[in-house]
Amino acid sequence: MSTLTAPRRRTVGNPKGERAQEAISAEVILDTAARLIELHGVEAFTMRGLAEQLGVAVTSIYWHVGGRDKLFDSLVDRLLSQMANLTIEGDTAVERIASLARSQRTALIDRQHLLGIAHERDRTPMLFLPIQQTLAAQLAELGVTGTDATLILRAVQVHVISSALMQFSAIRRGDHDEEDPSLWASDWPDRSLVEALQSPTNYDTVFEYGLNALLAPLQTVRTDDPNEKGR
Repeated sequence: MSTLTAPRRRTVGNPKGERAQEAISAEVILDTAARLIELHGVEAFTMRGLAEQLGVAVTSIYWHVGGRDKLFDSLVDRLLSQMANLTIEGDTAVERIASLARSQRTALIDRQHLLGIAHERDRTPMLFLPIQQTLAAQLAELGVTGTDATLILRAVQVHVISSALMQFSAIRRGDHDEEDPSLWASDWPDRSLVEALQSPTNYDTVFEYGLNALLAPLQTVRTDDPNEKGR
């Protein structure tokens, strides 16, 4: 799609209006919309606010990406593509499963509001399908298939999604603690545990601990000997 040179006008967060002198494209509009939505939430998002941030007229946005619903559809389509191409690293299947789990969790945390839009449009199953298929393929490399693979796949997905949701909740609560050590009885024998609970939860550390525990049994699977697979 062609680009349109935007008229000069003052923009939010860009008082000199440098962006207004640049060519505005559909990609720039989607990038800015996604950033605004993740910063302020879907309910606070408006087409007029987007136009002000870009330094263009609202009609310019409509010309490039359509109205609000069409823009949201485009954001979801792009999110689907991003989730289908998450970073995966590792020399072994177990390392690649762990890498994919980390990438998915990061994506869920960074794009929580866009995920909400996808959910409202009933696109959640399609959003997670490529990840589940990749996990299944990696498990198959280990000789884990059928109901065993189903259980492991679901366990990894529940762990990833639950961890992301817990972090969402912690961010939204702000200063509110999820744990109150003062509720523990004063004669509780493990005082070091109670004292440790006074520190904030490190969700990254907790996630890694749980992920390692989930994948530990897979470390013993020998893929070099077909007779060992699936045992």
